[in-house]
Amino acid sequence: MRKLTLSVLLLASLCCSAQDKPTRNISLEGLGAMNTFGVNYDARLKGNSGFGYRLGFGITSMSSGFLWTTEEVKGFSVPAEINYLYGKSDSNSKLELGLGLSLGMYGVKEAYAVKDENDVASIAYKKSTQFGYFFFLNVGYRYQRPSGFMFRAGLTPSFNFGGSTAVGRSLLYPYIGIGWAF
Repeated sequence: MRKLTLSVLLLASLCCSAQDKPTRNISLEGLGAMNTFGVNYDARLKGNSGFGYRLGFGITSMSSGFLWTTEEVKGFSVPAEINYLYGKSDSNSKLELGLGLSLGMYGVKEAYAVKDENDVASIAYKKSTQFGYFFFLNVGYRYQRPSGFMFRAGLTPSFNFGGSTAVGRSLLYPYIGIGWAF
């Protein structure tokens, strides 16, 4: 029994060593893969650098329009990403590179001008709920200590392969995030 207890304690101490313990963080993000605003959970697979992953939940609220048409989009998205932090292992400043997919449900309200048979203009509305997706890349700067304050900022190019569920987005979105690593 004593050998088993010592073995378990030794194994636990090896698993919890500071060098191998993966750094995790929770952060708030604006724009980027979140569309408008969201929260992320990010984890390194080993230590404070190298490969990792990120899962999030974002809220979308955007409107656009030109002259006689407007479109209002509200909904939520779930972005998932694999990423890599490039830089010296003892440095807290890293280049962040990522590839991900965002899935979401969006309520779309379109308003447009129509004329009746008497040439009188009025506004018509069309509402729909749509599932949508887009792929994204992240290229940016990340400051992250093994524990404590975390900051990230960069650009998120996005793309899709078309189809009825593809989300039409701007090609390039900036992003900024702040959080806490543990």
